[in-house]
Order: sequence, then structure tokens, then C-alpha cells
Amino acid sequence: MDDYSTCIEVTVTCVEEKGNERLIGRARLFYLDLAAVFDTNDSIHDLFDIRPETAPFYSALIDHETGDFKSNLEKILGEYICELNLLIVDRLEILPEFRGKKIGIACLVWCLRQYARECGIVALKCFPLQFECAELHESAWSREMQFGKLSRNRKRSLTKLREYYGSLGFKDLPRDDIMVAFAG
Repeated sequence: MDDYSTCIEVTVTCVEEKGNERLIGRARLFYLDLAAVFDTNDSIHDLFDIRPETAPFYSALIDHETGDFKSNLEKILGEYICELNLLIVDRLEILPEFRGKKIGIACLVWCLRQYARECGIVALKCFPLQFECAELHESAWSREMQFGKLSRNRKRSLTKLREYYGSLGFKDLPRDDIMVAFAG
């Protein structure tokens, strides 16, 4: 199944005045080649289940009887989904001094242009990273991200994040924290 699931790690950089390149953010995406799984008669469920980051998307997006995208996705997106593949945006992290400058939006737009080809939809789990398990924030990168300084108001943070992704056309799935966008 690993042949059909690709982890894409993106680094976001800028060039400083002195000409040095500086890391200012990161993104992680997963490309799931559902079309190839259909061609081989392998299990769609197994494709989602091989990674903990992609597993929650199976029940939200896939009709377990047919293996196709759920019919309500076309209603939510207002588009006919003709491509089978899926791009999942797992993480988008921008260092504090670069937040609020639309760099995250620009990074996400670039990622979608590069990696959403042949995808029917793009999905993400709308979850503010400051509410992740504390053990995940012990790395040097996580300390640089200063998650502890972000709002502790969960409802407000989630609303702001939904608006942020909504500005790119992502729509909420009912009764879920997953958002989807038409990839075409």
C-alpha cells in the first residue's frame, strides 16, 4: 500500500537581505493514489489505514460499500468529482514572525498547484496545532513555533482557522472537523 501513498514534506523559505535563505515554515501533505488502488483491486480502506494521519479521512470521505467518494461531497462542493485521487493537507506551520502576512495561504496555493493534479478533492483536518498533545511540542522546531503563545480559546481558534481555509474554498463537512475543496 505504501506505493499508493506519498508523504510530501514542503519547506517554506525566504531570502533575507544578506542573500541567506531562511526556513520560515513547513507543510506536510499526503497524496493518495486511489485510482491505482481501484485498478489493482486492493483495499481503499487499507490505503487510508496505513498512516495514522490519513486514517480519519476514510470514514469522512469514502463510501465504504462502493469505495468511491461519498455522494454528499459533490453537493457540498457544488462540483462533479471526476478524478479519484486525494490530496490531504496534514500540517501547515509558519514561524511566528511571519504569521499574518498571508504566507501560509501562498504556501497552500503553491502546494495545491504542485500536488493536487489528478486529484478529485483536497481535504484537511481543521485543528489548531496549539491544542495537540504537549509531547509533540518538545522538538526545537515546535519551540520555535511558540504554540504555547497562541490563543487557548479553542472555539475562537477553530473559527479563525475555518475562516482561513474557507478563504481558499474549503468547505466544512457536516458533523466533522474535516474540510474539503474541489481540486480542479
